Amino acid sequence: MRQITVISRAALLNSRAVLGFCSLLSKGFKVNLEAAVPHHSLIDPVRPINPKTELAVSLGGDGTVLAACERVKGTGVPLFGINMGHLGFLTQPTTSLSKIADEIFDGNYPISRHFLLEASIALGRQTFKGWAINEMAIERASNSRMISMSLGIDGVEMADFEANGLVIATPTGSTAYALSAGGGVIWPGVKALEIVPVDGAVLMPCPLIVDKDSQIEVRTLPSSPAPACLVFDGRRYLDVKGGSQVLVRHSFQSILMAGGYSSFAMRLASKFRLPALGWKEGEAEKG
Repeated sequence: MRQITVISRAALLNSRAVLGFCSLLSKGFKVNLEAAVPHHSLIDPVRPINPKTELAVSLGGDGTVLAACERVKGTGVPLFGINMGHLGFLTQPTTSLSKIADEIFDGNYPISRHFLLEASIALGRQTFKGWAINEMAIERASNSRMISMSLGIDGVEMADFEANGLVIATPTGSTAYALSAGGGVIWPGVKALEIVPVDGAVLMPCPLIVDKDSQIEVRTLPSSPAPACLVFDGRRYLDVKGGSQVLVRHSFQSILMAGGYSSFAMRLASKFRLPALGWKEGEAEKG
């Protein structure tokens, strides 16, 4: 029998909407209902989804999608995100769960490939690997002082600086943390990575957009007054000390996302309530 896995935000797991949706799917699938895995350490193992699963469905917001990505990574199983949360930029709007169930039965949904970034972290004699579909961020591990860092791109040193953090984002993640930190929106088809300092004393006048094949090197300086923490997709954490080195590049792995019927421009306009009025138009409306 065809298998499908539904990954729900924990607070919704036993809700009428989730159980009703699973009941609809059970007419044509063996349904496995699971709660999304909470935030955890980078070194904690995550059980991958059964590769025989035809489709994974996340019910919640973007955070639930990111949790589900951990389960489908490396399996080739597409992930269909359905918005039952807030902003939900990675999810489809919940217009009709019965209609969505029919589309899933028919296999009538587009699939897009989202590339990941990967990071290699040298901590003393140990090396750790991390990945993200949205972004990797270097953040302060405490609320004390800024982190002292150096940034290099393709073997060329670009800057030594102090900041509250640094975000390296994919196009998928450019509408998330990177945008709130002052970065720009990158269209999904653009093969690039974005580097955005967070509240820092940096000589770079603006965020950097680099080729996806660039290798980005970030070092926390031994003299850094504050400990740092690596955060992948806002979910997986690893504490790092001064003198640690992080190498970031795009990964050859990707995640298949199902759905996405509207164009990216339409989704952007909908989620961020565009078009934005200029001051003249705004004054004209008031008058």
